[in-house]
Amino acid sequence: MSDLSTLREEERTGGIQVISRAAKILNALGDRPDGMSLGEIALAVDLPRSTVQRIVAALDSVQLVRSPGPGAGGVRLGPALLRLIATIHTDVVAIAQPWLQALSDATGETVSLARASGVQLAIVHYVVADRELRVVPRIGLNLPLYSTSGGKALLALDSDEAARALVGDAYEAITDLTVKALPELLQRLQQIRRTGLSYDRGETLEGISTMAVAIDTILGRFSISLLVPSTRFQKHEALYREEILKCKEALVDEIGKAALRN
Repeated sequence: MSDLSTLREEERTGGIQVISRAAKILNALGDRPDGMSLGEIALAVDLPRSTVQRIVAALDSVQLVRSPGPGAGGVRLGPALLRLIATIHTDVVAIAQPWLQALSDATGETVSLARASGVQLAIVHYVVADRELRVVPRIGLNLPLYSTSGGKALLALDSDEAARALVGDAYEAITDLTVKALPELLQRLQQIRRTGLSYDRGETLEGISTMAVAIDTILGRFSISLLVPSTRFQKHEALYREEILKCKEALVDEIGKAALRN
């Protein structure tokens, strides 16, 4: 290999290494919205503090991080990156739409995409079933995390302690079947972690049963739910289970899994 080729290869390898290190730093900051010192970042990403300082300075120059300086708080994600993240989130619906439509077509049922909003589940998109007896949700409809299948699927992504910290110990009964206390909720969450499936059999709306899965992706956490009149839910439950798990796998592959959390 010529000297010029060797130099180009070293530059390429060095560039990839810098990008990889910058990505690790951004991931570490994403887990600490309160900010981190350079020393804390260096420890988290296993790099020398001097290396971290150089990369942070470069990221700060293009507003990917915000570095207030000594005594002015820690390093945080910057406005340019946060704007980019906000833009990408709006594209989640566009990415998910074909898979949600495929799930609706395969099951003949309404499908919703939702995210957590505080202690409630907020529907951000849905595909309505093309049949006479169907469920039609409302965009932005906020329902409790603890009673909805989508909400419980999202709660199950974290620990029992995190679920308790978020939703508390006791809950308002929406129907006679609603979870009413933490022990019962935690039992449901343990089952969801084992099976990957969450159910709401009339806990939120009488006559409506739902099945949900949660996806933890690089664009955030979302739930995918099948909304079905209870009169036909049990009869076709095996089909719903098979198809919603296929949809989950396809969407996670399409969007990308979230980085492992420490």
